[in-house]
Amino acid sequence: MNIEKSFGQELIDAVDEALASPSNGRTVRSAIDVKGLRNKLHLTQREFSTQYHINIETLRNWEQEKRVPDLTSIAFLT
Repeated sequence: MNIEKSFGQELIDAVDEALASPSNGRTVRSAIDVKGLRNKLHLTQREFSTQYHINIETLRNWEQEKRVPDLTSIAFLT
């Protein structure tokens, strides 16, 4: 017996699977040490922000852990 799932049922199953995962369906961001990366490159905040086109206030917030880089930024920094 071949039972095909509807697209809606596939979505429901995917959500159920995500909610059952350890992250409870939330996106888990990889930890990245922005300050450590910048120091490894021997760049000042100003140099790093200029070279990688990152707003200096954004960079400062990441380094002070006031904000977390979004997934695109993490991929870029990686």
